[in-house]
Amino acid sequence: MADGVIVTWVGALLAYLAVWKASEEIGIATWWLGPRSNPEPIYIRLIPFAVVAVYVILAGYNVRRLPWMSLGGSVLLALIAIPDLSRSGGLAAIEFAIAGAVALVSLGSFSGVYRAAPPDDGR
Repeated sequence: MADGVIVTWVGALLAYLAVWKASEEIGIATWWLGPRSNPEPIYIRLIPFAVVAVYVILAGYNVRRLPWMSLGGSVLLALIAIPDLSRSGGLAAIEFAIAGAVALVSLGSFSGVYRAAPPDDGR
């Protein structure tokens, strides 16, 4: 379960790098990057990467309730994409696609979670 989630979050990291590069190439800034003439401070520009890094670490440690936490992380990524709807719809669509992909893998990872066996009644 955790291996697939790790790969997904690393993929999200690479996808956000692609969003950053595409933003620079087309000249349309996301809210977290800011315009080229007046970029956001580095701690703002790294917000999506910090979110992704936290979840890569959580998946690496295979923490309890990882599918739920990963699903929460996909919600955070979707929240990061919302402000971009007004200024760069195409990049926002890509950011929502990243969040959606992470959410789908998180939902799929519920199938790999061990569950307690029903109690044996002794019959």
